[in-house]
Amino acid sequence: MDPLTRRRALHGAAGLVAALAGCSGTGFAESESTRSSTPTAAARDASGRNSETDPPLVTIRSDADRPPVWFADEDGGGRATAGERHYHGDRTVIDGADRAERVRVAGGVDAEPVRSFLDETDFEAETVYLEVNRVEECFRLELCRIQWQSDEVQTDYGRVLRPYDERCEADAKVYEARLIRIPDAIDHEDVHGYGSSVGGGACGERVARARAGGDSSSSSSSDNSGVDSNDSASGSGGAQ
Repeated sequence: MDPLTRRRALHGAAGLVAALAGCSGTGFAESESTRSSTPTAAARDASGRNSETDPPLVTIRSDADRPPVWFADEDGGGRATAGERHYHGDRTVIDGADRAERVRVAGGVDAEPVRSFLDETDFEAETVYLEVNRVEECFRLELCRIQWQSDEVQTDYGRVLRPYDERCEADAKVYEARLIRIPDAIDHEDVHGYGSSVGGGACGERVARARAGGDSSSSSSSDNSGVDSNDSASGSGGAQ
């Protein structure tokens, strides 16, 4: 059986039921990575999408003017220059070792967490989703949830104020790049839609609001909270 056929056969094989877990909160400074590797199981939400609230992930935060992690084009390029956005490069599905080899890490950034995370991924049953956002330096993003279907991936973040003793400039922005492990085999050629939403407050607060029936942040939109991302972006997926 060839790899593509095997991945299609494995699609949807992840567990369907899991208790609601905590969110992937991270604390970090510029040019620092954070890592979570706790195995998790997927649950299916009310919309029918697969949903995970605490997936294994690696976060790289950098105050440089270009993304610290990116997916290289066929010719080796693909890293956005200052003032330039690569819409599909900011969101990429990595579904095999060949695509994992095209993930690049900027000089001066510790590449070991990224490489180890990719090496430890079982691409027969798992997929890595690379997403890059910009956020105001005095804030950080907290991944509250990732949702996916065979043709679409969506993320939901909380925007949290950093600790008062961490110096920052109010008007400055930094990059946050995340590699998120999805417990499902997704084919990058099938993914044609991406979405991301950012809401104020930590994930726990937003879960409480959702349970109370007052949280509409799961839609693919932005609340203009100082985060630059390609919200509701759609197109040819991660097939680069």
